[in-house]
Amino acid sequence: MATITSTPVVLCGKTLEVGEKVTSLILPEIEVIHFINSYEDAKAHLGDLLAGRGPKTPSSNHIGTHDYSRPPRAVIFGRAFAPADVQELNRLYRGTGKVPVAWIAGDPAVKPPAQPGPGYAEKGADNVKRAFFKWSEDGDNNEDILYY
Repeated sequence: MATITSTPVVLCGKTLEVGEKVTSLILPEIEVIHFINSYEDAKAHLGDLLAGRGPKTPSSNHIGTHDYSRPPRAVIFGRAFAPADVQELNRLYRGTGKVPVAWIAGDPAVKPPAQPGPGYAEKGADNVKRAFFKWSEDGDNNEDILYY
């Protein structure tokens, strides 16, 4: 019987509660190895994570496996991450990984709710999976930002 190998990713979101739920909902196909919840942390740690190293300082949260033995294949941003921050991080770090990385972010035209309600994480997880699988099917080497 074949074993499903999950794809390692970095997940960036503003709230731990939504990040934790999305992390569990995208399994087993996609494995969050590290969760980042601020632009400052993303700027400080993405370079090391994309290079296949763990962050220089331990994660401040429990979300994700913290298994850095395989480099991430995607950096995924929740809708609450500012579009300008996503664009800046992509500009700084695209092409720096050991392998090509999908940059997946919420469509800037769709504003996140002030308080995520029931079904919010589930819808986000579905959107993330769909965007990642489309990137994979399209050749898995484009590092432009893909919006869901």
